[in-house]
Amino acid sequence: MNANIYEIFNSIQGEGIYVGARQIFVRFCGCQLNCGYCDTQEAQSPVDRCRIHDRHINNPLNVNTVIDAINGLWTPSTRHISLTGGEPLLHAGFIKELAGYTSRPMYLETNAGIPDAARTVSDAIEIAACDIKLPEHRSTDEYDRLHGYELETIRIFHSRDVETFAKIIVLRNTTIESIKKAILDIEAINSEIPLILQPATPLDIDMGQLLGLMDFAGMHLSDIRIIPQMHRLIGVP
Repeated sequence: MNANIYEIFNSIQGEGIYVGARQIFVRFCGCQLNCGYCDTQEAQSPVDRCRIHDRHINNPLNVNTVIDAINGLWTPSTRHISLTGGEPLLHAGFIKELAGYTSRPMYLETNAGIPDAARTVSDAIEIAACDIKLPEHRSTDEYDRLHGYELETIRIFHSRDVETFAKIIVLRNTTIESIKKAILDIEAINSEIPLILQPATPLDIDMGQLLGLMDFAGMHLSDIRIIPQMHRLIGVP
């Protein structure tokens, strides 16, 4: 099986509960959403060539090529293979096959909008970082449908003992009212699922606003953290 991949590289995880961990990033091309804050627009569409560290090879790539790249970039401090994008769940079959060729732990970064694909890969993933989009993100014209898919994806991973956490991007116009439904819906699955409130980059947000959102979430969930994109702050990919 082949996949169109934008790049494969070794760097520091800058988001979520594993911030600071070293990972191999496999960035897939393509995404079914169009978020207003997206910082990887270049990976939204297929590209002719994939960057692997300091070289480029023709797309699409097969699983053996990707495994060779991962093994070549792995270091003693590297902890996970991060499947990112774009949207990696558009390549669920490839991910499933990839998992059969390695015992290294797989960390999925997903917009959580394709629950059927989540079912396909749930037994191959150790950690699932699942976005929840808000209306102000302008991700889709069918926000309610997307929200239902996101919650279903979180439920699938959580129920299958995948280490699962949710992430919400916070904009200047994000309010308690706009995150309320997401918070209550996560609580209905399990109040112990961690929630990351991630201020959008570049940072332009009021700390009082963030703390207010955090306190509201804290009335319903037991683990809420404010974590900006640390890799952007320290200047790494």
